[in-house]
Amino acid sequence: MSHGRFVSGDFVYVSQEKFEADLSRNSAQGGDLIYTQRGTLGQVALLPPGKELHVISQSQMRLRIDEAKADPLYVYYASTSPHFLWQIDNRAISTGVPHINLGILGDLEIPLPSIAEQRAIAATLGALDDKIESNRRAVTIAEQLGDALFAAAASESRLLSDVADITMGSSPKGADLNEDGDGLPFYQGTRDFGVRFPSLRVWTTAPVRTAAKSDTLMSVRAPVGELNRASADCCIGRGVAAIHSDTHPSTLYYAMRSSSSAWEKFQGEGTVFASVNKTDVHGAEIRWVGDGALLELEDKLRAIDARIESLESETQRLTALRDALLPELLSGRMRVPAEGVAA
Repeated sequence: MSHGRFVSGDFVYVSQEKFEADLSRNSAQGGDLIYTQRGTLGQVALLPPGKELHVISQSQMRLRIDEAKADPLYVYYASTSPHFLWQIDNRAISTGVPHINLGILGDLEIPLPSIAEQRAIAATLGALDDKIESNRRAVTIAEQLGDALFAAAASESRLLSDVADITMGSSPKGADLNEDGDGLPFYQGTRDFGVRFPSLRVWTTAPVRTAAKSDTLMSVRAPVGELNRASADCCIGRGVAAIHSDTHPSTLYYAMRSSSSAWEKFQGEGTVFASVNKTDVHGAEIRWVGDGALLELEDKLRAIDARIESLESETQRLTALRDALLPELLSGRMRVPAEGVAA
């Protein structure tokens, strides 16, 4: 979970002792919160109410909420807040693998307004997350439709270098990188990959190798063959290759999705980290479409991709709004009406 959302300002907090928690290690049920205990700290999940019993691992901790005192969804959002993550960072035991224990978790603090206000805050943030999740499902369905259209039209195999221009990435100097949005977005590998488009994290003022908007971005280091699309012109590092077509970029993307098996032989050839080089990428064989069907298919797939891009753009705006509202609502600097929320 990213710590890039930290904000400054005064927060009014009450102790987590204000609600009762059963911190049993072994099992969890619907309504419980699950926290990571070691490694990637700060991750939390809320198990949906009504779900069957779950067994949790040794690297997880369970928190069961007394719902007369606290709303589980509210506690979930409070547990993703910048201040809560800051507490974890400052309390984590750094010996060996960074970790926290039950004692540390129990001492962390969250703001605890009235139960009615908790539910109102949770409902506000939850509505945004529901729409974000709805968009993600729509993206998945749209991609599945694109996959099906390509599969129905694919009738031959071609070398990737015969149907696309390929650029292998090369990383700029570290001194030319920044997190301030100056220059071109820079993608080093799958760390930056998202559902469809990479996340904006680092920029460079001195790009070495670039990709154009709508290019297919493919990871060339483990895991080899992971795909994204470039949402804008960008710089690509050594872990990424750009697969470009002026005339059929959408068909090319779905062809790459359909041909994931082309990279399986590179995943475990006795090396610690799987990777492919320029010769491997250029010589990869992918499924392709006959010239007579290519134009019509590209038109259909571009329409699907335009819808996906619109959904992803809306999701980014909703995510930014949720992340901006979260600390404001928790701190009380912004209030939502609690009227109409069941007490």
